[in-house]
Amino acid sequence: MRWRRNLRLSVRALTRSWLRTALSVSGVGVGIASVVILIGAGVGAERALRQALEPLGENLLVVNAARRQSSALRGESRLVDSLKIADWEAIEAEVPRVLRAAPVVELPMLARVGGRIASIRVTGTSASFEATRNFPLAAGRFIDQDDAVECRRVAVVGPVVVEQLFLGESPLGEVLLLEGVPFRVVGVTKKKGVVDGANEDELVLIPVTTAMRRLGKVEHLDRVYVQAESEEAISSVRADVGSLLRKRHFTPEGGSDDFVIRDQTALARSQQEAGGSLSRIVSWLSALALGLGGVGLLAVSLLSVRERYGEIGLRLAVGGRPRDILSQFLTEAVLISALGGLAGLAVGAGGIVLGASVTRWPMVLSWQGVVYPLTISVAIAVFFGAYPAFRAARLDPIQALNSR
Repeated sequence: MRWRRNLRLSVRALTRSWLRTALSVSGVGVGIASVVILIGAGVGAERALRQALEPLGENLLVVNAARRQSSALRGESRLVDSLKIADWEAIEAEVPRVLRAAPVVELPMLARVGGRIASIRVTGTSASFEATRNFPLAAGRFIDQDDAVECRRVAVVGPVVVEQLFLGESPLGEVLLLEGVPFRVVGVTKKKGVVDGANEDELVLIPVTTAMRRLGKVEHLDRVYVQAESEEAISSVRADVGSLLRKRHFTPEGGSDDFVIRDQTALARSQQEAGGSLSRIVSWLSALALGLGGVGLLAVSLLSVRERYGEIGLRLAVGGRPRDILSQFLTEAVLISALGGLAGLAVGAGGIVLGASVTRWPMVLSWQGVVYPLTISVAIAVFFGAYPAFRAARLDPIQALNSR
């Protein structure tokens, strides 16, 4: 087979000048390694972002009560008590592209089980809170619609509450006293840890109507979590929610809103965009390294053609075809680039492991970090190796033999 013969000749030619071959391989390898590390850093940052947003809930908007200054001299402020149960129901029922919405009333309270007392954060909410804020259950059930309609005294507790008040034993069916009011524990949430500055494991979740009428004696909500159908729908949902609340609260044209809508993922996205500037710089550096590796391959291939004029002329004189010469030199370029790609992949993988352990930056070796660099290495061989190969194939046999 001709390709096998060309491969043997290419390997023999490369091993004859092993130092020059090693330099060419290293040039390509440096560029490939930088691409592998860049892709690893990008994929790792994307995964870290998804992991950070997952506990918050996907495509989430938070409608908070606004703060109004109550004393010009002291600079004090208070929360406006304009968010009502009816506002939450209207958002969920009337705003297009809203997947679900969950009301929240927060009440700091003392909880007691037997002789054990703990200061906890009681959250009044609805059945939608479980999916909106991504609160999976470890045991039992979540608050349902009937609990809210009938103002039942049921509670879902976090793992910290289980440890503090129930000593790690299953609390299902047990009675938890909130400011002396008994609540039956019906569920336990899975461990989430600290999210957005608050420990999500020390919560006690109860029906929102129970919190407002039986515990807090309040008539307003602290906030409403609104989940859009998709990330693309967030902006339109935000605008529609604002328009709906202005109509419901009779906000005059040009007047200040008595609510604030916050995009829960905006901070994370802004951090990702800030990191994009660094990624672009690294991308240009990687492109420069790849370009230098390709230019090095081009120079080595041209030098190899120049040194082997006699060999090329002899092969053409005894019946060798130009396409065989073309194939041989392209094969040599592909071998150099492939070896550089494999070496760069190994160095890049090592760099990812070392960088992740030393800098704590989330870096991951993904399939993109393997396939893309190897594809790039082959492209470098074809692009930068084509000209020397064509030049060798077009040599005149007589002139090539006379140049020996």
